Amino acid sequence: MRPSRWLIPALLLFPLILQAADWPSWRGPNRNGITPETTWSHDWPAEGPKTSWKAEVGVGFSSVVVADGRVFTLGHREGSDVVSCLSAETGKTLWTYSYPQPLGNKMYEGGPNSTPLVVGNQVFTASKTGEIYALDTASGDVKWHTSLKKEVGAPLSDWGVSGAPVWFNDQTLLINYGPHGVALAPATGKVLWNSGKKKDMSFAAPVLLDLDGQPAALFFMSEALVAVNPTSGATLWSSSFGQGYRTHCSDPIVQGNQVFISSGDDGGELLEVSSQGARRVWKNKNLSTFTGTAVLIDGHLYGHETAAYKNADQELRCLDLKTGTVRWGEKGFGQGSLIASGDRLIVLSDKGEVTVVRATPEKFIPLARTHPIGGKCWTSPVLANQRLYLRNAKGDLICLDLSPAGARTL
Repeated sequence: MRPSRWLIPALLLFPLILQAADWPSWRGPNRNGITPETTWSHDWPAEGPKTSWKAEVGVGFSSVVVADGRVFTLGHREGSDVVSCLSAETGKTLWTYSYPQPLGNKMYEGGPNSTPLVVGNQVFTASKTGEIYALDTASGDVKWHTSLKKEVGAPLSDWGVSGAPVWFNDQTLLINYGPHGVALAPATGKVLWNSGKKKDMSFAAPVLLDLDGQPAALFFMSEALVAVNPTSGATLWSSSFGQGYRTHCSDPIVQGNQVFISSGDDGGELLEVSSQGARRVWKNKNLSTFTGTAVLIDGHLYGHETAAYKNADQELRCLDLKTGTVRWGEKGFGQGSLIASGDRLIVLSDKGEVTVVRATPEKFIPLARTHPIGGKCWTSPVLANQRLYLRNAKGDLICLDLSPAGARTL
């Protein structure tokens, strides 16, 4: 999709995004689970690639972001959420910032779910109870703090604020809180608009798109996909979607005027969208993503079919976006996650096995495998500057060297 006029100023704020190999936001530099970086190797020895370093970052499911040689993530330790800033090269802790938070371990290990966002010299974080912080990336000093529960007052869901903060422009930061989102001023944390106090929240992060030449933000809520004006918060339209547990964790995937949404309970649906509304193109249960969002490459979706959490049926699948038909499926990946680089997928199983897979609709083609981390691995992997970052629920974070030299050196 060609960038529209409203997106150009935002792109100018990130002059290195398309050139560098950093991963400054949830789902990567372009928020699609795909990195422009391709100069990494999957030519591993039997033992797997070299582990550059390991760190312990606390209980939770926050992924990492990487910018300017620093790695940022969230975890929970002894009654507090902890923001950790580590050296990308050595894994040494550069600074931490903590604040009181409940573990929130209903039906799972608990800890923070949201992934930080780095823009310039600020890192933005969100706790499950709606405590939003802007910290200095170099020092960890607090630039501002806003309590959404205090300022807005929308009731929290059982798993709280879980989607990552999303940068719209230098005047608007979007967060999935309330019926369909809230906007803060990035410089001050002031609430610019909110969507009310109805109890409704999901794990999905807001997704930006262009609707008939105008900016819009999609909030994938428990019972609907809602399109809003990101500047005013005005609702443009709502398209019903949701049954079962309604824990929508996967972000919408946008291609032109089409949007794919999916959940573990509801299967997947392709919509044709405009500023006036959404029309269903197809809906089926061929790709029911849960903890991991699919990636879209050359008209094909690659993702984890979780089959309503029935382990025996969980597969990595390739789906034709146009028709919703399955091109291939391969069992053994569980409720995992994946990212893409060029024509390669980096797939993380929910038990910590990493498989590099050729991104082709023809058949399942594995290129390399290694099992460098154990425990529950629902958190998306990250590739930045030839380093692969993996994290489990209890807070083990490891960095693998995927440089052509490092992949072959143990």
